[in-house]
Amino acid sequence: MKTKFFITLTFSFILIGTFAQPKVKKTENVVYGMISGMALLMDVYQPENSNGMGVVVIYGSAFGYFGSYQRVYNQIPLKDDYTADKKYAAKWSQELVNKGYTLFVINHRFSPRFKHGEILEDSRRAVRFIRYNAKTYKINPNKIGAIGQSSGGHLSALLGSVDTPFDNVNKNPVDSVSSKVQAVVSMAGPMIMTDLNTKQDTISDHKLVTKIILNLFGELPDLKNGEFVFNGKFAEASPINHITKNDAPMLLYHSEDDNLIPYRHAVKMNQKLIEMGVETKLIIQKKTGHNAVPDIDEVDAWFKMYLK
Repeated sequence: MKTKFFITLTFSFILIGTFAQPKVKKTENVVYGMISGMALLMDVYQPENSNGMGVVVIYGSAFGYFGSYQRVYNQIPLKDDYTADKKYAAKWSQELVNKGYTLFVINHRFSPRFKHGEILEDSRRAVRFIRYNAKTYKINPNKIGAIGQSSGGHLSALLGSVDTPFDNVNKNPVDSVSSKVQAVVSMAGPMIMTDLNTKQDTISDHKLVTKIILNLFGELPDLKNGEFVFNGKFAEASPINHITKNDAPMLLYHSEDDNLIPYRHAVKMNQKLIEMGVETKLIIQKKTGHNAVPDIDEVDAWFKMYLK
């Protein structure tokens, strides 16, 4: 049976900003999965002038590291923190809704309580739920993209490059569909989970990055000559390690002065995608730091080209 745990509210505006047109229906707290009694939630923004394409939005949170995401009862949900970021995420997402995209803004579990594999599985489950319920949201199940920044950009890239086997144990119909998206936009996403604290990174905040990695995996990678070794679960968690010719086209944004994720991540990812014959475009910016800014007209053109 399809999950029906949701509240529907219809507005002429979204909480992230006022709209003259189009009218937008916001469906809050859709339960896209349950883990040990804990609900995984998303908010859905459906424009009146829907183009039939859906976009999964994953807000950056350092996988839950930053202070807003502490293990307390009144922590800010990821999907709500996204709506409050009016100068960045809410701004470009609002523009996507205006262009007719149905947005699915998701929560996922956080580190350090939960690790990378569990966080990724939440993201995959969200895509499966959306695809299975595509008719309900008036989108084409074969026209689903993903967009995210930082940790969200990382997860978006994995959604475009890795699909998990169908769940034949639980036999839930939601798990019978693919978790792979058809197009990706990634901003400042870490693509190589061990290439984060090298000696050449004079502007990087090594201490913070190390803590994020430790929270996410429960340990640090092996060291060789003072640098992390690319192997084991860290390689498995790296989008660059999963690229095949069947991956979703990826539009990559990064800034030269990013002090958390070096922009070479995007450069290397772009090179690997080209080598494997996957459509890709790399935009290197200056002076946007860790908040690489998407050109929404370009993003719109990207999705329209590849969500066929």
